[in-house]
This record gives sequence, structure tokens and C-alpha cells, in this order.
Amino acid sequence: MPSRIARRPGPALLLPFLAALMTIAFALPAHAWVEVHVAGDDVRLAIDRAGAATVEHKVTLKISGGPLRALDIQGVDPDAQLDQGSYAVPLKAAEASSLASATPVEIELLPPDVRPRADGTLRPPALRARFDGKGLSRGVFVLFFRYRTDLMKRGLIQKDGPSSRVAWTGPLWDDGYDSARLTVELPAAPDEPRIDEAPEAGDGAEALAAPMTLSTLRRSLDKDELELLRPYAPKGEPIRWAVRADARAFQPAPAAATPAADTLGRLADAAAASPDRSRTVYLAAGVVLFAIYSALVALKAREHERLARAAGVAPRPLVPIPLAPRAALAGLALVAGVALELLLRDGTAGAALVAAATALAAHRTPRPERAGGALRRPGKWLPVAEAEAFREPPRVRGVYLDVTTRAGKALLVALLAALGGGVYAAARVSPYHAHLLALDATALLAIFCTGRLAELPADPAARPVAFLRDVARRVRRSLGAPASADLRAPKATASAAAAPKGPAGAAAKAPGAAARATASAAARGAAAATELRVVGRLRIPDGSPDADELRLGLSPRAALPGFVAIEVGVVYAPGAGGAIGLPEVLLRVAPGSPCERAVERLASSGRSSRGRRPGERVLAFTPRLPTARMTAAIAAALVRAVSTPPAAATPTKPQGAGAAGATKAPRPGKKAISAAA
Repeated sequence: MPSRIARRPGPALLLPFLAALMTIAFALPAHAWVEVHVAGDDVRLAIDRAGAATVEHKVTLKISGGPLRALDIQGVDPDAQLDQGSYAVPLKAAEASSLASATPVEIELLPPDVRPRADGTLRPPALRARFDGKGLSRGVFVLFFRYRTDLMKRGLIQKDGPSSRVAWTGPLWDDGYDSARLTVELPAAPDEPRIDEAPEAGDGAEALAAPMTLSTLRRSLDKDELELLRPYAPKGEPIRWAVRADARAFQPAPAAATPAADTLGRLADAAAASPDRSRTVYLAAGVVLFAIYSALVALKAREHERLARAAGVAPRPLVPIPLAPRAALAGLALVAGVALELLLRDGTAGAALVAAATALAAHRTPRPERAGGALRRPGKWLPVAEAEAFREPPRVRGVYLDVTTRAGKALLVALLAALGGGVYAAARVSPYHAHLLALDATALLAIFCTGRLAELPADPAARPVAFLRDVARRVRRSLGAPASADLRAPKATASAAAAPKGPAGAAAKAPGAAARATASAAARGAAAATELRVVGRLRIPDGSPDADELRLGLSPRAALPGFVAIEVGVVYAPGAGGAIGLPEVLLRVAPGSPCERAVERLASSGRSSRGRRPGERVLAFTPRLPTARMTAAIAAALVRAVSTPPAAATPTKPQGAGAAGATKAPRPGKKAISAAA
């Protein structure tokens, strides 16, 4: 048999393969098909007394294929004024009253189409609904859109004796659907509305009988609702509705009599009646707001500059431009911001301008002007009586735009109350704009809460007065010392004054007198042990009449040998909101003395350094938190540690009485410094 020779695939087999590849590579994208059917249109027609109506449509769409990107609706009212806020939502979400999956819809009126239809009639007005994003996919959706029309001007409300006939024609749908529904909302009137069952005029001289329509009436104090239901909507034909209503429903309501004393109400009515006068009122309010805020910004800048210069620092406005343009720009920004918040639907632009006005009015914390890093001049420390050193310093006068002063608090409360009145008035019209006005209070807070006295550099001779006075009070209370440094003789008790006189009385009170004498001696010993001498220590620089530092001096009446002094001072460090006080407790002792040995256990909690004079050692203790309580705890512990233990009090034994045991006064132990150190 002849042998078979294997053949390789030739060009004839490769051509179909290459053609298939070319077809796949250069294939055009396929356009998806979409089919839309209208399954229902639920319409609500709300008519006011002037005959203007708001038309709301809820159209149920069944979409096959997709996505659906636009839908044309024919037969709308020719004078339709479209409202914003149209959307499309799946049917299940619409039944659950949820808008979480809603798709925004843009509604626009289409230009009139002058081309006649096949039957020679003009094409009805139409609008187009454009679905944002990827459109509507396959499924059932509810399309919501709304517009306004004037039925009275179009002649669709005609008075017929005591009643008026209201006629309205719905859109034209290419599909017929079941249960066409229209809800007509009318102003309240004595006679109830009803469906108009008069025959409709048809083509030619014949009359068309009114289709069967079911109606449901719901009445309330301010409106009447007539719900109309037809079992079927014809295909390709508009639905014509007609109702009969009381003619008095479309008469303007009589204006309520305004009391003569209601001046504000009459001004508002006059402004509403005259647009020019209303514009004048708004312009005047803007001018007043500009003048007040600009004046506040300028006065605050002058006030802060005066106080800063007196404290030896330079003012630092947040926006470093000259005062005149800064105050004018702040007023203009505030007025423009408030106007945009009230006029625009979105308050972003107005809020940005109000924030700019706030920045123009705010001040930063001043920085001390350094004088080449020079140290303070030498000086002398002078003791001053406690009452004189720690009395309340006089208040700074002429400060009215600072929230830390009484005048500043009163003025800020008054301005916030005026703003609250405006917010309350705006809330009755628009809660959204009322919230925006309430947030505009930041423009006032920038004036009263920045550039405060507390932000200026602290005066070490005046600022720590209140703190040191509190520390002294807490130390006394911790040691049980009297409020005054002077010891007074104990007064006779009422029982001793009431005791009988003579030998009988002396014999009767002898045992009790011995016990009282013992207790009195013990009390005197304890008071002597805890008695505290409190003084103020002022540092006077050489060549200057004013002090530059104030400290609190503490010393027990009976101290161990080598004790020099206990001082409480405050060092101020610059901070974001002003100077921060950092207290410190100093113990001055002689090296090698019994007092130094008594505080060896406490020395590990502080730091050691040389004192002012030769042969003096200083132990410095800093509390964990800069509070008066922790500082007083450290100072009280040091006072106990350097105090001499009181001697035992031995009372005298009265004649005729048994020997009474001596009572020792309690000996205060040497407590270690608390965890505050």
C-alpha cells in the first residue's frame, strides 16, 4: 500500500483562525436593549386659595434589560415650574419609606415640538427625566417628581354659581395600567368637594359619558382631601379629572386684625407688602451689623494692645494686617456670610466668610520681648506681713471685651441673648438657617475669648497671690494650726464660770479641775508644736521701687537647729493659652545640722543646690501636678519634719486630791512627703 504522508496545516487553515481573531479584536461594544412599561401613576394635586397647584407624581416603572438612562413624559402642564429633589427608588424601598438606595433624577422641560402628530393635532408639552450615574437597572422602580402650575390663570378653575369646577388633565402614557389614582387637596370650605359627574365633550356634537370613578373624602380643619380612583387608565390617552368644590375655597382668607401695640408685626406686614421697603430694612440691618462688629474688632484690638504694652509684650493678631482694614474686612465678611447663609440653599460659602471674620477678629498669645537674654538685677528679699502680702490685687480697669472680667461676661451674655433672639425668629421659618446663625456665635467668641488677660505674661509679684493664699490655708488646716499666727489665752469655760464659790465649791470642783488642767496643758503643748508663722517674702530689685517676685514663707515656732526657712514659690512658663504656673517648695538648712539630718529621708524626693548665702543648702521639691493641694501637702510634711517635738506637759497636783498621772501631748511623727512630690 502506498504510504500516507502527513501534511502540515497550510495557509488555507490559518485564514479562518486569523479572521476570528480580527473579529474579536475589533468588535464594537454591544448596546444593551431596554424596555420600559408604566405600571401606575399616583398623582397628588394640592391647590391653594389663589388657584396655584403643586403636582406630585409617583410613577411605577417596570424596566427590562437596561440600564435606563432617560425617560420622556408627555402631557405635562405647559406652565410647569419644576422643583428640585426628584429621585427614583426601588419599589420595595418605596414601600418601606426608605431613601437609602434612591437615585437622583434631573428633570427638564423639553422645547416645544411644532411638528403635528399623525392626526394633525399638536404634540403636548413634555419633560425628560435623566437618571444620574449608571441609570436604572432591571426591576421595578418608583419615580418621584414635582412641579407647580397655576390652574386659575389657565382657566381650569371656573366659578359656576356657589361652586367652582376644577379640571385637570394627567400625562399621556403609552401603556395602559390599572387603578389610576388622583388625590385633590383643597382649602377648607363649608361645603364638601365632590366628583363632577357631568359628561365630557367629545369629538363632534356627541357627548361622552363620564367614566366610572370612585371617590373618598377626608376633611380636616384646614383642608379637604378628595381621593379619586378609576379602575383603568386607557393606553395612549390622557386622563381627564374634574371635581366640584365650594367657591369660597378659592377666596383669600381675611387678614387677622393686628393689635395696635404690635409694632413689630405692623413693620413686618409693611415690609412684606412693599419689596422696596423690605430691601431697605435688610440693608439697614446689614449696615448696623457691619458697624457693630467692626467697632468691636477695633475696640478689642486697642484694648489688647494697651494691656500687652503695659505687660511688656507686643500684641499678635491672627491676621497681621493694619487695624483699620482688618476691622472693616471683618465686618464685611460677617455681613456677607450671614446674608449668603440666609439666601442660599447651601451654607458652605456663608460659613466660610463667617470663619474669615472670626480669624480677622482673633488674637494669638503674645510672646515676651526678650531683652538680649539679660538676667534680672540683684535684689533684696524683704519679709512682709501675711495680710499685706497676700491681699487681693486691684482689678484691672477699662477691660470690657474680655470674658474673664465682670464687664466682659455681662456684655458677652447680652450679645449672645440678642443672637439667640435672631435664632429663635429664624427657627420659626427655617430650622436649618437657625442652626447656621447659632454657629455664627464663634465670631463673638473670637473677640471675647482671645487676647485675654490670662494670656499676658504673668507678674510674679501679683499673679501667685491667690495660689499662695490657698496653699497657706491648706497647710494650716493640715497641721491643725490656728487661723491667726497670734496665740490667745484660752477663755474660761461656761462650766467653770457656773461652779459654786467658797470652800464647798472648791472641794466639789477639785477632781474635775485637775482633769481640765491636764487637757488644757496638752492642748497648749499641741498648739505650740503646730503653731505656724506665715509671712510673705518680696524681692525688690536694686534701683526699682516695684517687687518682681512673691513667695510664701513658712516656719514652725519650735524648729530643729540648722533650720533657715521654708519657701513656696511659683515659676511661670509660657503656654498656648497663657502662662502656666509651676509651684515649687524650697527648704533652706545649714549643712551638717540636726535639721539636715532630720530631712535626709525626704531629700531623695527633691534636688539639692547651694543657697543664697555661704553655708546654706537648699532642697527643692516639685509636686507632680501644679495644684494647691499637692503643694500644701509637701509644705506640711516639711514643717512636721523640721519641728521640735514638744516636751511632756506635767500638770500641778491640787491639795486634797490624789496624784494624777501626767499626760503627754501627742508627738507628731515625721511623715514622708506624699506621692504628690
